[in-house]
Amino acid sequence: MKVIIACGGTGGHLFPGLAVAEALTSRRHEVRLLVSEKAVDQAALAASTSFSDPFKVGVQAISAVGYGGSRQLIRFCCRLAQATKDCADVCSDFEPDAVIGMGGFTSAPAVLAARWRRTRTLIHESNAVPGKANRWVGRFADHVAVGMADCARFFGRKPVTVTGTPIRAALRRGRLADAHEQLGIERGRLTILVMGGSQGAHAINDAMACALPWLDDWRERTQFVHLSGTPDEPLVREAYEKEGMTAKVMSFCSQMELAYSAADLVIGRAGAATLTEIAAFGLPSILIPFPHAAGDHQLHNARVFERAGAARLVEQSQLSGLHAEKGERLAEAVSGLLSDDVQRERMAAAARSLAVANAEERIATLIEQYAD
Repeated sequence: MKVIIACGGTGGHLFPGLAVAEALTSRRHEVRLLVSEKAVDQAALAASTSFSDPFKVGVQAISAVGYGGSRQLIRFCCRLAQATKDCADVCSDFEPDAVIGMGGFTSAPAVLAARWRRTRTLIHESNAVPGKANRWVGRFADHVAVGMADCARFFGRKPVTVTGTPIRAALRRGRLADAHEQLGIERGRLTILVMGGSQGAHAINDAMACALPWLDDWRERTQFVHLSGTPDEPLVREAYEKEGMTAKVMSFCSQMELAYSAADLVIGRAGAATLTEIAAFGLPSILIPFPHAAGDHQLHNARVFERAGAARLVEQSQLSGLHAEKGERLAEAVSGLLSDDVQRERMAAAARSLAVANAEERIATLIEQYAD
C-alpha cells in the first residue's frame, strides 16, 4: 500500500505525521511525506532515524497555504490552487492508495488533490476544537480521526474515530530511570518542568521569574528544569540565580523524554502535542493556554484536562498587572500543588486516564481499512 501523509508546518502537525509514517513503514507500506519548507520541518526530518525502512519514506516540500483573512482572499485562492496542483502532480507520480492530512494548511491541498483524483482521504485533528483548515477540508475527507473526543461534534455526520494523537517513539517508552543523572540535576527534590513550546514563551518566562520570590519557602526542596527559548535564556537564568533557586535553564531540549521523566509538576502551554505527552507520562500540570491560538483551541484543550482533574488552568490574562501580582497568582498555584502530595497523585492518575496508547497504530489501521 502507498500512503501520502501531509504533515508539515508546525511540530504539532509534523511529529504526529512522522509517528504514523513509522507505524506504516513497520507494516511494510510505502509512505510519501508532504512537508513545508520551514526550518522546523527540515530539522526534524534530518534528526529522524526511527523509520524501520527509510527507503520506503519519500519526502517532498510543498508550499503552506495560510488564510490571512478576507482582504487576502484572491491571493489565498491563487496559492491554494497552485498548491493543490502541485499535490495532484505528486499523486500522479506516486499513485497513493490513501492520503491523510494531519492538520494545517499544508495538508489541505493534499486532501483536495486526492479527492479530485477519487483517492481515499482522511484527516487527523489533535485539538479539542478543530483548526480552520480541518474544519474546511473535513467536509471532503472520507473519515476523520481525532485526538480528543470533544472534537467529534464539529464534524457533523462525518465518520469519526477517536484515535488519540501520536507522539514520537522516544516518548512512548515511558519514564527513564536515569533521567536526573542525564540532565545533571539532583534526586530527592521536587522537580518543576517549565516550558512554552519549542520556541519558549515569553509570558510564561516572565510570570515564572515574577513568581520565584513568592516561592522562597520551597528553595531547599525544589528544583526547576526551565526551557526558555533562545531570546529569554539569559534573563531566565539570571532570575533563578538572583533568588538562589536550583535550576537547569535550557533554550531547547531535544530529549524531552528526560525532562518528563524527571518532572513532578509541569507548567506550560496547552497545545495538543504537549498535552498528549503530559498524559503519556502521567504528570500533574498547570496550564497557561496561548491566548492567540486559532479558535482559542489551547483554552479548550486545557479545559478538557481541567474537567478531568488532571490540570489547573491559569489564563494568561490572570498573570497580567503589576509585577508582584503576576508572581503571586502563579506562585499560589505552584505552592498549592507542591504542598499536596495526594492531589498531585490524583492529577497524575487523571492525566494517565486521558492518554490513548498506540495512537499511531490506530491511525495506521484506519488508513489500511479505508485503502482496501
